[in-house]
Amino acid sequence: MNDERPMTTGDWFFTLLLLSIPLVNVILLIIWACGAGNRNRVTYCRASILWVVVAIVIYALIIGSSGIFSRM
Repeated sequence: MNDERPMTTGDWFFTLLLLSIPLVNVILLIIWACGAGNRNRVTYCRASILWVVVAIVIYALIIGSSGIFSRM
């Protein structure tokens, strides 16, 4: 049920409003990233999840490297 038409300003307003609610945002990001809804929203949610993964990897590298350097 992918909708190929562009999202309106109202659609984006509603989307961003829902994504600003803690815990609801995580659930909706996963649901929407799996392909439920408008194609623009699906792509946005996948990109948002990818940014979170990148941030976690960078954070882990920083924490890991600080542990290594503190032992020297």
